[in-house]
Amino acid sequence: MDAAGEPRRVVRHDGVKVLVSDGDSVEHVLFSRSTQLAVGDWVLVQNETVTEALPRRTLLKRDHEERGPQLIAANIDVVIVVFGADRPLRRSKVTRFVALAWDIGAQPIVIVSKIDIAQDVDGLVTTLNEWLPGVEILTTSTETGDGTDAVAAALAGRTGTFIGESGAGKSSLVNVLMEDEVAWTGEVRETDSKGRHVTSHRELHLLPNGGMIIDNPGVRSLGLTAQGEGVDALYSDIEELTYNCKFSNCGHEAEPGCAVLAAVEAGELSEDRWRGYLHFVDEQLDAKQRAHDKDIAAHFRREAAAARDAREVRDEPGGA
Repeated sequence: MDAAGEPRRVVRHDGVKVLVSDGDSVEHVLFSRSTQLAVGDWVLVQNETVTEALPRRTLLKRDHEERGPQLIAANIDVVIVVFGADRPLRRSKVTRFVALAWDIGAQPIVIVSKIDIAQDVDGLVTTLNEWLPGVEILTTSTETGDGTDAVAAALAGRTGTFIGESGAGKSSLVNVLMEDEVAWTGEVRETDSKGRHVTSHRELHLLPNGGMIIDNPGVRSLGLTAQGEGVDALYSDIEELTYNCKFSNCGHEAEPGCAVLAAVEAGELSEDRWRGYLHFVDEQLDAKQRAHDKDIAAHFRREAAAARDAREVRDEPGGA
């Protein structure tokens, strides 16, 4: 029997309750603790209680080493990766965020923020275009307003979410897009251009142009969970070459008959992009191994707990 209720969208997660909206009004409602809800989820609500969580189109999550999977945002169309021009770009982090967006079925857009204090904006954009062929790169400044119209246009009629490091200017950009002070902003340290986690919770904002944006706390590290479509999209040119390698388990580093190395030697593939691909694949393998090790450890902990419980039952008076 299907659950009854009216459709609502989760706007904010407030612990024992969630704030939901029907587009005209908002209300706090209760939900079962066995139900994992993310900002952006669609739910059915009856008598101020969530009766059912509806299926998600997309789900962005991170793997937390201690707490396990952490839901970031649901039903998003666009993942906007924000990097500040006041700090060096790190290729591994840029490609990781973009691949994750593709992997969940969302469109990635990369924003270089704070261009009012950058010395070589064109150089940053050129570098990102080389790293991320086919990905839309936008530049913005919340101080001057440059580029913010393009971000609003990209979100029109769609749900997006900002991810990126603390201090990159995500909350400031939310405020500009909302034409109001809805997100807390904070100081950025001059020594390393890092910011505090001013945004302490995720919240869905309805933009004046009809789009929606989910503001997120800064993410210092994001579990590398991209395994399929994200990797194929990010390095589709290299993935296509690998099918022509002589050996199916080719590592694309020194093996004979490697089509990838042949493309590098012929000048058809840049050495920089080839090395970036190898680094990315290595990160994937490391992440998979860590996840595997955690699963094994969790399995043994469960077995140990079950054995301990059984032993305690046997030791009780009248136990088996």
